[in-house]
Amino acid sequence: MYDNVRRTGEPRAWMIRGGREGQREARALEEGLVIVGWQEVGDLRRYPMRDQLSEALRSAYPTAAGNVIANWTGQLWRFAAEIRAGDLVVMPLRTRPGRFAIGKITGPYEYRSHESEDFRQVRAVDWLRREVPRTAIRPDLLASLGSLLTVCGLTRNDAAHRVAQVAEVGTDPGIEGEEVVTSSDELLEDAVSRDLAHPRRLTIRTLLEHWGERRRTSAVIATIKADLATKGLTTRPPFTEGSVGDEIALVPLGTEPGSGAESDEDAANTEDVSAPEHMTLRLGSLPAQLVSVPSTVTLKYAKTLMVQYQFSQIAVIDEDGTYHGAVSWESIGRAHIASSDPSLRDVITPALVVDHDAILLDQIRAIYDKGFVFVRDADRVRVTGILTAADLTGQFGELARPFVLIEEAENRLRRAADEVFSVADLREAVQDRRRNRVHRAADLTFGDYGFLLKDPQRWSALEWNLDHDLFLRRLEDVRKIRNELMHFTPDPLSDEHYRIVDGLLNLLRTVDPRP
Repeated sequence: MYDNVRRTGEPRAWMIRGGREGQREARALEEGLVIVGWQEVGDLRRYPMRDQLSEALRSAYPTAAGNVIANWTGQLWRFAAEIRAGDLVVMPLRTRPGRFAIGKITGPYEYRSHESEDFRQVRAVDWLRREVPRTAIRPDLLASLGSLLTVCGLTRNDAAHRVAQVAEVGTDPGIEGEEVVTSSDELLEDAVSRDLAHPRRLTIRTLLEHWGERRRTSAVIATIKADLATKGLTTRPPFTEGSVGDEIALVPLGTEPGSGAESDEDAANTEDVSAPEHMTLRLGSLPAQLVSVPSTVTLKYAKTLMVQYQFSQIAVIDEDGTYHGAVSWESIGRAHIASSDPSLRDVITPALVVDHDAILLDQIRAIYDKGFVFVRDADRVRVTGILTAADLTGQFGELARPFVLIEEAENRLRRAADEVFSVADLREAVQDRRRNRVHRAADLTFGDYGFLLKDPQRWSALEWNLDHDLFLRRLEDVRKIRNELMHFTPDPLSDEHYRIVDGLLNLLRTVDPRP
């Protein structure tokens, strides 16, 4: 596994840091090496499989959180198993700020047990340029070099070719066309440049907008997770949970032992950017923030709070996090029947508490039967959320609304097409392989209507007194929204999306007012 066989094709490019404070840089440059830490795990050649390396890291660093272990596993696996002779390497120089060293890997992974700690995990390098100034590298490539990771692949925007050009001529040629500096790159570069005490904060909605997205579909989540992981970042709390209006912070993962954010406590309530996104909707996406009272207050205080906020129930949780149960109007009524002067303790009743990552569909019956469930945080200890039957009904209503509106638009298009066009006309709107399966408008997809109505003669046959181009643009906008809805997410459509869908419906209802 850890050999020195060179890949066929173009070499790859990597960034490998010389220590958090640059403590390995001098020896690396003097001796022609790249060096990483993690000396406690020993010789990486003992772990020919990635899962074996992961287990070794878990044994060596038993207090490290699971997502940190996954992060370290990826870095060490790249260093020992994926990097090959002939690959290019860039080392940002902490001891010479604003400078980079560029070299070519010349040897396989080595473990030098005779060396002092922090200098044992090495690869041989021929350093081609030892002091490349920051100004020689274009901004988009600099953004990739801003990763907090010790070992990071440089893959975006033809990075390997450009690093080779910097090594050869001293300047970055960039990429053809306009310089690419995406807003997500700028966000991540800013996040990695901050100290731990002042992380970048933003709403989940704003985070999505940096990637040009508005809703957390599985594909969007996978992309953002991968980009965060590449930079050695995660979010606190997880950006995959809660409302898009909730605030999160971009925080670092432990890039090496001793660099911070390593323990389960440090990593509590952060996104596991190494894990694939759940394919099934989980409770963590829905619950409202919990309002609670301590067990030391009076029943009158609890009832006043419930009336003030129009709550049907309230959690009883002490300041130290001790959970006692719930108070509901039902439990209050029962207590008043049993006693003329009940206390708060008399009205506390057990309540179902479910982990934040429980499958939502498995909990629906319990939520409707009991009226609510409390939701346990990612730490599996604190009760921090509540999901009521009313919340669930409202959420499903919000999710169903766009489907209902688009279904009406499609039904109106279908009715008009069946009344005006022949089967031959309808078949002209689809690909050859589908034509024999089209017998009526119901056999068309939503996207087919754009092709059907694009033809000026067919458009004229409808006798709709609407601007042709504007209608087609609106139809295409709604088609894109419909396709996006097929990738399920609990995030509602934006107001702008609703305006687009409502706009198409208004046009269709105007040209044909029939219900």
